[in-house]
Amino acid sequence: MDAAPPQDADFTARILASSLVPEAFRDEEIAKTLKVIVEKLIEDNAKFNLTAITDPDDIFEKHVVDSLLCAEAIRPEYLARTEPGEPALRLLDVGSGAGFPALPIAAALPLLSVTAIDSTAKKCRHMNDTATAASISNFVALPARAENLSKNSDYREQFDFVTARAVAQLPILCELCLPFVAPGGLFVAMKGQNGPDEAARAEHALSVLGASIEEIHPYSIPRDENPRYLILIRKNTPTSALYPRHFSQISKNPL
Repeated sequence: MDAAPPQDADFTARILASSLVPEAFRDEEIAKTLKVIVEKLIEDNAKFNLTAITDPDDIFEKHVVDSLLCAEAIRPEYLARTEPGEPALRLLDVGSGAGFPALPIAAALPLLSVTAIDSTAKKCRHMNDTATAASISNFVALPARAENLSKNSDYREQFDFVTARAVAQLPILCELCLPFVAPGGLFVAMKGQNGPDEAARAEHALSVLGASIEEIHPYSIPRDENPRYLILIRKNTPTSALYPRHFSQISKNPL
């Protein structure tokens, strides 16, 4: 049976009342935008496979809330560094898939310029169509591989924030993502129960790539017994032009 889309009043009320949603994002306009994101995911998932999570409650908790907690992690820096009349801060989401966390972050932080990349063109079409349907004007999705795009000077070290969720082990992920982060910027890796172990194994990669772990923030999602972690990584110095290597090298011989 196909999943039923959320009802307007019910979904808005749930966002506004839910203790799972960070207080700053319990907003009616944000809720309406998030509803469209969920609706479009259910609609497009019936046409082609975007996510194995199809129940609206699971989508809300495991995709939407998860993404908003990532948005909350970068919000203090976003607020501190967002100046009227200045160019928008930029965020890149690597391996965005069906648009999480990128689309909810763009909805929750409207003065942030959000770019999502994924190697699958149909997923990028879904994300761009969703942004149009939800009137999210600060978002664009590009079909690209991180190890190739990061060689482009228009993208290399041009982002204040980079995010990634469930893409690869952290030592590999750091080499794919940190070349995009401007010195002083923040990389947020969204990780499952093995997050602290991955963080320990990434220490060498971080030192080579010019970054360090600033915080490991544990959190949980209802009906999921396993802990999750936001690993906040600060970019301290420019990354050597040697990185990232070809993906076959990265995967066979992680830093």
